[in-house]
Amino acid sequence: MGDSNIIENILNGYTDNYELLVIKYQKRLYLTVISIVRNNETAEDIVQESFIIAYEKLHSLRNKDLFYPWIKKIAINRALLIFGQNKQLTTYSDTYTEENINTNRANDNIPENHVLKKEVDKYIIKFIDSLPDRLRIVLILREFDNLSYEDISDLMDIPVGTVRSRLHNARQHLKKRLINQGLADGLYKVS
Repeated sequence: MGDSNIIENILNGYTDNYELLVIKYQKRLYLTVISIVRNNETAEDIVQESFIIAYEKLHSLRNKDLFYPWIKKIAINRALLIFGQNKQLTTYSDTYTEENINTNRANDNIPENHVLKKEVDKYIIKFIDSLPDRLRIVLILREFDNLSYEDISDLMDIPVGTVRSRLHNARQHLKKRLINQGLADGLYKVS
């Protein structure tokens, strides 16, 4: 059953069906939020609040097939608001996992590189966490959440040019760190 059908059922009084959307998207939403706020409890609260807000405004969703992008935008807005209010949140070092690192890999079919790639992923996670917040958040929204420059601009209330500049700077920081560690030679295409 697609999101559109589930939402139609909810709007027609079968409110228990909302749990299907929560189950379907809760983990993905959490991974997005935790990458911004870097605090487990805060991320869980934001995800829960986002589902509540979405439920209360479900009738206003025009394209029922776009539920996830819609709730993701709600969650990111909440996360940015809360993060902006309290930058002293406890950091969470396992923000990114190997499964949600979206890198361009070369030589993926060579078995000998598998273990080394896992090690490189651990360094990438560490390097992303060490980026300044303004760069880290833009990188996450673009590379992990696949948001457009315009969407990031709207969410962060900064010009598109600033988004491009911060993204470029974040990528350059990661590239330099990977090169300095001797990890950018052939395993990952770093631009």
